[in-house]
Amino acid sequence: MDPEVEFQEFMGFGTSFTESSASTFKKMGSAGQERIIDAYFDKQTGLGFNLGRLHMNSCDFSDGNWSCCDKEGDLAEFCVDRYEDAILPLVRRGAKAAKSALTLFASPWSPPAWMKDNSSMCAGGKLKADCREAWAKFYVRFAEELKAKGVALWGFSVQNEPDGQTPWENCLYSPAEERDFIRDHLGPALANCGQDLKLIAWDHNRDDLFQRAHTIYADPEAAKYVWGMGWHWYGDPRYEWWADAAGQVCFENVRKVHELRPEKHLMVTETCQEGGAHLGDWSLAERYAEGIIKDFNNWCEAWVDWNMLLTHEGGPNHVGNLCSAPVLADLQKDKVIFQPSYYAFGHFSRHIKPGARRILSASNRDCIEATAFANPDGILVAVVLNQSRHHKDVCIQLAGRVCRCPVLPHSITTLSFKLSASEESEVGVS
Repeated sequence: MDPEVEFQEFMGFGTSFTESSASTFKKMGSAGQERIIDAYFDKQTGLGFNLGRLHMNSCDFSDGNWSCCDKEGDLAEFCVDRYEDAILPLVRRGAKAAKSALTLFASPWSPPAWMKDNSSMCAGGKLKADCREAWAKFYVRFAEELKAKGVALWGFSVQNEPDGQTPWENCLYSPAEERDFIRDHLGPALANCGQDLKLIAWDHNRDDLFQRAHTIYADPEAAKYVWGMGWHWYGDPRYEWWADAAGQVCFENVRKVHELRPEKHLMVTETCQEGGAHLGDWSLAERYAEGIIKDFNNWCEAWVDWNMLLTHEGGPNHVGNLCSAPVLADLQKDKVIFQPSYYAFGHFSRHIKPGARRILSASNRDCIEATAFANPDGILVAVVLNQSRHHKDVCIQLAGRVCRCPVLPHSITTLSFKLSASEESEVGVS
């Protein structure tokens, strides 16, 4: 580790306030609710999350298909009251526990059905050409309505998973179509609305991240409106049944996008494990730790997970696309279940603070993966992942000194260093 060599600034970790998460939370008893909120947002006892994602209109983790304006026309009947039922109260409680406003962005899964060429929010389809202007205004209106309810957005992504046709809500954009929509409609609408709203492009998997970034950034009139690129982690054949056996993980694409436009930003916008709740599955903790380490070592600045809370069955999901979440609820027993992925997050978020800088670090063994940061208060943090079945004795070389630490098989270890001018330095291990 070398704290003299610094890289990107760390923005934070976060979760997603889906309708499924909010409705499940609402059904928990008061003690369980308090435990969940503190576990995520309390900076002393919890994960200290400071970021959040909302879905604009419905998504698969909603109670059916709906939008903020189902009537065709000029958005005169635009309404976000549905968010007030469960989602916004959950956001407010998170901010209260965090003792500061959360940095929130919203992502659309689909425009209203009347704006799409297949007349459906689901199963593919594209935005109608004559609805592009109205759809761009939709984003602005959504931000205005939420702000009026005391919840300010930091920004938007253009479209959740624009390259994926699924049974649930989606809307397809080719690279050129997303570029043109940003340049001609959405970018100007956000830039002129007076709210300083950021715009994240892509919001899909790493495999085609560079291709999408190259297309959008090659057009200066589109690129000027884009804060940065967001991506998801899906496509790992170790975890996804549908993934190409050759692998679609492509961590190096994150670095390539940074090299393409170093002044732009990079963040993970969605992660979860498909195929059910995966109760107690330790491999998911290792998946999270590996993803976080490799993405941050390739210039990622922030990481936002998918559902904040689901039932112990991995739902509710209106098309049966059940998934895991770091925290689950057994509603019959009013029981909160903390998954291994929750504790994996803690190894990072409880120790690496917003405003930290990644510092130079490298491993000389393939089975040991690590990342390191310098916090604003001077504390140095290294997170070490051992995915092998063997015990390892790790030696960390730092400022001319060596710290020896035993690392267990299939483990995540966090080390904090407080250097002093003397030979004595403080080291914390968790």
